[in-house]
Amino acid sequence: MLKEVVRKLGRTGVGKNLIHAAVLRDPSEMRFANVERWPESVRGFEDLSFMFSSNQLNHGVASLQFDEAALLFRLAFDTTTGPIAEIGRFRGGSTVVFSSALQTGVELWSYDLSDRYDGELEQALTRLGLRDKVHLVVGDSHTVEPPPAPLELLFIDGDHSYEGAKADFERWSAFVRPGGHVLFHDAVDAGVYGNVYPGVTRAVAEVDWARQPGAGSIAHFVKPA
Repeated sequence: MLKEVVRKLGRTGVGKNLIHAAVLRDPSEMRFANVERWPESVRGFEDLSFMFSSNQLNHGVASLQFDEAALLFRLAFDTTTGPIAEIGRFRGGSTVVFSSALQTGVELWSYDLSDRYDGELEQALTRLGLRDKVHLVVGDSHTVEPPPAPLELLFIDGDHSYEGAKADFERWSAFVRPGGHVLFHDAVDAGVYGNVYPGVTRAVAEVDWARQPGAGSIAHFVKPA
C-alpha cells in the first residue's frame, strides 16, 4: 500500500520535488564538469557507466534511464551510414551515448536552443575521443538548417509542449529516410518514476508510422518505406 502511494506521488510535480529533495543529488551537480572517474576510452556501452547512478531515481549526468540509454546506444550502433540527429541535448548525455556507439563515418547532428553546457560537453567529447563525430548546433529546431543528407535516426527531446513536439515531428519527419527511426523522449508513462509530458504523449498518439518497442519513456517509430 505504501509503495503504491509513493509510486503515484512520485509521478506528480510535488512528489518529484519531494523525492529529489529527499534522496537525489542536486541536479546542478550532475554535469560532465563534476565527473570524478572517467573511463580510459569508450569501447562499448559498459564504458558509459560513469554517466549513471545506481539509484534508479537518479539518472545521473545522462538524464536518461538506463534502459533508455541502452536503446539509444543500440540504434546508433546499428546505424549504417547516418547521419543521425537529436533535437534537444541539455547537458549532453544523449549526445555522448549516441556518439560513442556510432560506426566510423557516421555523424551526429545535435540541436539545442542554448549552449549553456556546451563547453563542458565539448571537453567530455574530446576526452572520450568522440568530438569529430558530433556537430553541436545552437538554433531553433523549427527553422535551423537540417543535416545535408536524409536521417537514419532522429531523437526528439526538445520542446515538450504538444505544439512543440508536433511541430518538430511534422518538420523533421520529412528529413528522415524511409525505414529510418524516430524516437520521442518523455512520451510514455511506463508506470514508474520518470518524466512524462502530456503534450508529448498527445503528439505521439497522432503519429501513424509503425510503432516499435520502446524503453522507459521513449516512444519508437519507423518511417514507412
